Amino acid sequence: MTLFSSLGLKQELLDAIQDIGFTEATPIQSETIPQLIEVNGESDLIALAQTGTGKTAAFGLPLLHILSDLPAAEPKCPAALILSPTRELCMQITGEMEKYGAKSKNLRLLAVYGGSSVRDQQRTMRRGVDVLVATPGRLMDLARRGDVKFDSLKTLVLDEADEMLNMGFLDDVREVLEKSPDTMNTWLFSATMPKQVEKITRDFMKDSIRVQIGTRNEASSQVEHKAFLTTRENRYQGIRRLIDSSPGMYAMIFCTTKRETQEVAENLIGDGYTAAAIHGDLSQQQRDLVMHAFRSKQVRMLVCTDVAARGIDVKDITHVIHHRLPNDLEGYTHRSGRTGRAGKTGLSWALVTNAEARKIPQLERAIKRDIPREKFPSRNDVVIGQLLHFAEKVSTQTEGVELVEKNVDALMPMFEGMETRELVTRFLATEFDVLFRHYAEHVDLDLNRNERGNRGERRESNNRRDRGSMDSGRGFRDKKDEQRVWINLGTKQGLTWPLLKDFVRETAKLGDFEVQGVNVGPAHGYFTVPTSKIETVRGSIEGGEWDGTKIKLDLVEHHVGREERRRDEGGNRMRGRGGRPRGSQSWGGGRSGGGRFGGGRSGGGRSGGGRFNSDSGDSSRSGGPRRPRI
Repeated sequence: MTLFSSLGLKQELLDAIQDIGFTEATPIQSETIPQLIEVNGESDLIALAQTGTGKTAAFGLPLLHILSDLPAAEPKCPAALILSPTRELCMQITGEMEKYGAKSKNLRLLAVYGGSSVRDQQRTMRRGVDVLVATPGRLMDLARRGDVKFDSLKTLVLDEADEMLNMGFLDDVREVLEKSPDTMNTWLFSATMPKQVEKITRDFMKDSIRVQIGTRNEASSQVEHKAFLTTRENRYQGIRRLIDSSPGMYAMIFCTTKRETQEVAENLIGDGYTAAAIHGDLSQQQRDLVMHAFRSKQVRMLVCTDVAARGIDVKDITHVIHHRLPNDLEGYTHRSGRTGRAGKTGLSWALVTNAEARKIPQLERAIKRDIPREKFPSRNDVVIGQLLHFAEKVSTQTEGVELVEKNVDALMPMFEGMETRELVTRFLATEFDVLFRHYAEHVDLDLNRNERGNRGERRESNNRRDRGSMDSGRGFRDKKDEQRVWINLGTKQGLTWPLLKDFVRETAKLGDFEVQGVNVGPAHGYFTVPTSKIETVRGSIEGGEWDGTKIKLDLVEHHVGREERRRDEGGNRMRGRGGRPRGSQSWGGGRSGGGRFGGGRSGGGRSGGGRFNSDSGDSSRSGGPRRPRI
């Protein structure tokens, strides 16, 4: 246990944080603050720690400690700049810094971000600001207008650096670093260390103090991870079952597209849950209203895309639910980091199909946490759990009793002649009418039904020599009804044929048997889809990027790019080069044809979509699908 009083901070800062109620420092704070104070802030710093570990105080307190000895900053020339990826995080940092500096004299602090008055920000900058907290977009706007200058900048803090670069602010960050004086010190705080962040540290930082709490990219030990096997058609029912099984849930539900986010939120609202969606199509005013409702717990389920949720920091979130797994490791780490913050525990639950489950082993190795496969709670478990939670809440209720008690006498005659059991039964039936009816009417909904039948059907189809000719009616039969497609991605980009198939199927939202005849060469690959799906495939995939390669598609003759892959003695086609036969693949068990999920290597391929940005949402462009916005 490390007390703030032992870290060397000035008394006015200790008094301020005592008023807030802080006494003990978190590991990132106890490691970072003394080292920065010792060198008087005159050193670069690289600090890696999971989301929610107290990084704001780790840079905010030593920054205020050092600035208190410096003269006031000149107009338009802040002494310190804190860059954050989003408006919400910018406002949050500013609020925390104001609390830390509440007893400091003459501290001038300003937050600049989009959606607020530029003129007010310009006027304040002309009077002089000591600490400027900014989002990259608004900062560069003010800089180009001449209202912010970097000539006298002594300290630059890059908060949530990985998120900032993921959101496309790399050029803005580099411009700030290039225009700043050589004597400026850069303090970089991040939850993960992707390649872009590493390059920034190599190009602009030297002899840095390094602090790392936990293993690189490791998930928080405060979060328990679980995976629930489902099917595409049962995803929403699975989410509803998980919500119902956890009374009092306060959750963020992550989806991969704007359209999916809106659909899930609308379904939850229609079923009586207090839910709201947040995605890129909302105006800033709408976003602020949603976030206010969520923070005040008027809304308890926030359904969001990864992009829209960046920078959101809300206390006491109990659950993170992955409607679908993200396309990279860092995405999963950031999602899960929304819960289990400030020493509290949290739950991260993922709904995965058989195809998505192959990412789980690689994910476990990368985050160094087990992700056990769990069954959905039964209908009876849900009902019993809800009743017990409510009964416990009633039996321990003390708040507001005195306000109700004076009206009880007037109601008692209505219950005369009722036994206690009858009264409780009627009371619960009234309270849980909707829930009971849902589970009584959906007796056929078994979310844990055995999937072996589906796998058996696939093994039967795999025994046929030509995957492009389906006799079962699940796929497409006649060559005139199918189209062969060339794609400029191959093994050099880390693809194997199962992963290319998953990528096409999941990105274009095709059925399990609508992508056939997949082959992958060093520089390109081939696959076959129904003719009716060509526009969907091109609209969803073509023009996007895969790790810097712009994706191109071309239509070719039916026979092009077909080669027979090796099969085992039972006729099952082998995965990759000498991989396991398809028929022996167990859920989440072995390697997924050598897939690589985000940063965790497992033989060279990429799993189910790599770093292809799918936050495109609506697919209504000109009557056809819209390409993802990269």
